[in-house]
Amino acid sequence: MPRYFFHYRTDDQLIRDTDGSDLPDLDAAEHNAAALAKAIVEHAKSQGEDPTLPRSIEITDSDGEELLYLVFWAGPKMGGGGDTDDEPALDTPTLH
Repeated sequence: MPRYFFHYRTDDQLIRDTDGSDLPDLDAAEHNAAALAKAIVEHAKSQGEDPTLPRSIEITDSDGEELLYLVFWAGPKMGGGGDTDDEPALDTPTLH
């Protein structure tokens, strides 16, 4: 089973995944990255950080070759706003 690495990048830093995860294929790795993205945005929100800042996860293989680059941030909820018309409600990350 291939090993995939999920490196987390912000504007200021790159946090390398040194352990990786054994997953059946790149599709499974992409789903894993989406779950990580959601957890990262939720953590940012809980720490009072701006969840709308773009972040990314770089998926590489065991040779370090980039396979997929996921950019994500919290976006407005579909079909609804926040408490006021000027402020969108933040939902789970939207992969863009």
